[in-house]
Amino acid sequence: MKYLCVGTTPEADPEASAEVGRFLSAELDLPLRRMELPPVDFAFDSRRNQYGSIPVLEMASGLCPEDALKLIGLTERDLYIPVLTFVFGHAQLGGRVAVVSLARLRQGFYGLTADREIFLDRARKEALHETGHTFGLVHCVDRSCAMSLSTRVQHIDHKRAAYCPACLRRLSKGVIT
Repeated sequence: MKYLCVGTTPEADPEASAEVGRFLSAELDLPLRRMELPPVDFAFDSRRNQYGSIPVLEMASGLCPEDALKLIGLTERDLYIPVLTFVFGHAQLGGRVAVVSLARLRQGFYGLTADREIFLDRARKEALHETGHTFGLVHCVDRSCAMSLSTRVQHIDHKRAAYCPACLRRLSKGVIT
């Protein structure tokens, strides 16, 4: 049986990784395994003071265990793609691998008082969102769906940590790859 793998870079919050793993495993009804990912320092762009998500995604893809259905990588590093200022995460649409940055999910990133529950809630939602992309789901027009596009952290806060009925139907009709 295939399983969901949650990989964590060395600096990533172990409690967040454990929570995201438990949540995804339960939500997707998949057995869970964890793995350590190497540091992503190779993807650092000094001009932007951020890490390129494309090379991180490629690295994770090369490390995805053969018997894993999906690998969701978690990092504390602030990720970007060249055409955007930042990304909360990045996934191979219909592929096997996704990465989620925990950096901008923290209240402290915005100069606010830390709130562990808000942070963990955001991490669950973004991990479910990026995992949805690996199963072939695209952005959803239902703003409360985990698959709705989030360009600001407030968008994450307003959606649920669940797929809407339409996205669930897409998954059940064989979109899952």
